[in-house]
Amino acid sequence: MSGVFSMNHFLKYPNFTLDLAWSNPFAWSGARQYGYHMLWIRRLLFTFGAANLVYQNFGMMIYLCMPHEVSNESTIGQITETGGIMGLTMVGASNMFVMYWHADRIALLLEKFQRLFPTKQLQWRAKHANGRLRGVKFPHSVEYFALKSNKLMKIATTAYLFAFSYYNSLPIVEYLYESLTPGVELKYHYQSNTWYPWQNAHNRKSFIAFLAAYICQVQSSLTGVAFIMAAEFMLCFFITQLQMHFDYLANALETIDAAGENANEELKFLIHHHGRLLSYSKEINAIFNISFLVNIFTSSIAICLMGFSMVMISVIHACKYCIGLLSFIVFTFFICYTGKELTDASDKLLYAAFYGNWYEGDLAYRKMILFLIMRCRIPTVLRAYKFTTVSMPTFTAILRSSYSLFTFFQAMGK
Repeated sequence: MSGVFSMNHFLKYPNFTLDLAWSNPFAWSGARQYGYHMLWIRRLLFTFGAANLVYQNFGMMIYLCMPHEVSNESTIGQITETGGIMGLTMVGASNMFVMYWHADRIALLLEKFQRLFPTKQLQWRAKHANGRLRGVKFPHSVEYFALKSNKLMKIATTAYLFAFSYYNSLPIVEYLYESLTPGVELKYHYQSNTWYPWQNAHNRKSFIAFLAAYICQVQSSLTGVAFIMAAEFMLCFFITQLQMHFDYLANALETIDAAGENANEELKFLIHHHGRLLSYSKEINAIFNISFLVNIFTSSIAICLMGFSMVMISVIHACKYCIGLLSFIVFTFFICYTGKELTDASDKLLYAAFYGNWYEGDLAYRKMILFLIMRCRIPTVLRAYKFTTVSMPTFTAILRSSYSLFTFFQAMGK
């Protein structure tokens, strides 16, 4: 990427993940358009995936409630094994719910950021002009933030797609291994312990029943992973836009000449721009706070359950739950890191406003800069309702609580 950028550069990975789920929830001016037939195909595939994702949560609970002839140790193993996978499906389903429930608000927010985004003409002028535009030589670090956010989302996408591929290939690998090994009873293994209506004592060894369940779980996991990534990447997109504009404000406040002829007008513009950004950050919080709460609560339990499953089950399955464990750690870290980046970007404004030459401005200018400083003293943070902030200390607290639960289950299993 070089030269002039658009918002589509920032939306590359969010659009990719929504395509994985055959979903297009946001009706805004920059949304891609599809033909009539393609639109119906996408709707059918999305409906099939969403129905499987929602059902899998209930199917795993039904499986746990069904009678099984197992020991107490195996019962604890089944609970932890099924509970860990259920954590991923619950997060995927809740993210899907958030994306569609708040689709209109997200679309409106996209339109607002589109209006704020530097135009191609402004980017070109800023890149080639020797003078300053509104106090800064280059008003927005568009290229820097585009490359940074896309690199972060690319790493997360690679990790998630690898986890999805490994998780769904394991039943096939186990089936081939057992079929090629003499003396080993051939069994059908599934990605997760999920009950389906067509599974009973008569067709337990039916290949058709296995294939139907396998396809349903593949589509369920694909939709779940896609919406986990889509919600994270949409959050990353919005926070990156806020970072870019906060960075612009910080640069403008550092370089604005308080004694200049148009200093008061420029400062009024910057204060108004800051107010809009604060209102957008509140809207982002309102949209994603349910997702934050579910992710934090689910991660604390699921990381523990998957860690326990790795200890109790076979080596092959331990690798599967290791992948699940890493997936939870990755997306929890991603969200908390995004919250930290937002807070760090907003904190720069306080220092930029204070260390300018405001003392050379007139009384009106000094009153305005004091108002801005007082407003910047309140940090801009992401919150999971009123429970906790979304930050790196929260990520550390999640890992701590997961380890405490792990030791508890380990003591029960002995």
